Amino acid sequence: MEHEAVASSPSEMANLSARDAWLATQNRNGSPHLVPIWFVAQQADSIWIATGLNSAKVANIRNNSRVSIGFPAEGDNGGDSVAIGVATLHEEAPADVLSLFVSKYQWHPGPEPDADIGELLYIKIATQRWMMGSPASNE
Repeated sequence: MEHEAVASSPSEMANLSARDAWLATQNRNGSPHLVPIWFVAQQADSIWIATGLNSAKVANIRNNSRVSIGFPAEGDNGGDSVAIGVATLHEEAPADVLSLFVSKYQWHPGPEPDADIGELLYIKIATQRWMMGSPASNE
């Protein structure tokens, strides 16, 4: 049986060094929109995403700023985890956030349009709650 636990401190949170995560937003019709993302985190309560200005993520956040992000354990003994928070949209990201994208992905998002996704917008997620999954294997 899988147990859900709420993290009491940032040291108990997700593996923020994971390469990818999953962002869940809500479409206008109420259905979930779940997509893989690249992300960086300044702290446990400040997660940043760079995405296309015209992406479904942006449209959904404009309509409903409540989001969830799923983080895989990737060998972390704490197991998978989910952050629940509020997203805000930004035309620019702080220099230290851009540096984190370069360090983690060898990718500098902006200020020029990205060759693959066009003009960029930045999403900052202020996490409000962390839920921890089971460290047990799903096999």
